[in-house]
Amino acid sequence: MLVLTALLAAAVAVTPSPEYDAAHTKAVKLEQAQVSCMKAAGLEYRPLDIEKATRSAADRKALNGDYAAMRAKRATEGFGVWSELVHPERDEDKDHPNNAVVMSLPEKQHKAYQTALDTCFSSSAKTVLGKDVRSLDDYYEQLDSAYDTLAGTELDGAANLVKLGKSFATCLKVDPAKPTRLAERGRRFFLDERTKVARGQGVSAPAEATSVRPAMTPAQAKPYLDKEIKAALQDLSCGKDFYAAYAPKAWKLQQQVYADYGVPFAW
Repeated sequence: MLVLTALLAAAVAVTPSPEYDAAHTKAVKLEQAQVSCMKAAGLEYRPLDIEKATRSAADRKALNGDYAAMRAKRATEGFGVWSELVHPERDEDKDHPNNAVVMSLPEKQHKAYQTALDTCFSSSAKTVLGKDVRSLDDYYEQLDSAYDTLAGTELDGAANLVKLGKSFATCLKVDPAKPTRLAERGRRFFLDERTKVARGQGVSAPAEATSVRPAMTPAQAKPYLDKEIKAALQDLSCGKDFYAAYAPKAWKLQQQVYADYGVPFAW
């Protein structure tokens, strides 16, 4: 009976949340709606093949604030900034297949196609998600805003996280801040550093861009990652209790927002 109970508990632990299926279903429908809309406009649109993805048990533990799992991850990835350049083979992001369609268009047709694409995305988002968005960029801005609003209430407004955050900040010898700012402090610092290096190289990017990748080989980026790993481990050492309470709540909120906006995520 004890063995059976343990097996059942393990099975429950890896069961995807309801938000997982909702996010995937909406994402698929959103792509299909854009295909239909663009076809009606006499234009081609190649949809992204959205597969259901899973994470390793270690990654799930890290997302939920497990200290050992977080430490193991940070020992190789830091905050996950410079590691993207040192370990490009781990980058799971893939180009949208419709990019090939866009890039093949003559310059005169490109603008008209983009206008039609924005119009179709807007109508698709309204039909599938019930959201009023003007374009894909507006969609992502609303997505970020939706999470920030939830986090401001559920995380920055949580008395236990505020208390743990004060101890965390004292250990790091930094000014007290909202829990969300403390949690993102390390990653934000190294994103800013990476962007500064990229701009110093003259990498072309919009002035408002806050995450720009420099042109570097893995060997050239390695010293930056080494510094980031050291900082990330110190951050975790000071924030062990903070992250144990903060991370699972933040991950749950992210899932809620992703499900609402149809953003597929790995479980």
